[in-house]
Amino acid sequence: MMLTNLPQIALTKCVVYFYDGSSRTFYSLDRSHRNSKPNIALGMRRLKKMLLQGKLKGTWETAIIYENRFKGAELVKFKNGVRVS
Repeated sequence: MMLTNLPQIALTKCVVYFYDGSSRTFYSLDRSHRNSKPNIALGMRRLKKMLLQGKLKGTWETAIIYENRFKGAELVKFKNGVRVS
């Protein structure tokens, strides 16, 4: 299931800085099914799981989760697999 409008509908986004110097932005999946209401806690839990247990485990240096708005606030910051704020 690839959503093409995910950057517009996601409530949070995660900017990941890798050890090789590259960076990448991931957007949260905030719904449990198509007709449910968006849930910010679900989206953040899925992003944290991807970072700490999933496919990105051990490959990144810094990860920051923001609100997905223009100049959105920083919600959580991880450094080397440990939550900093």
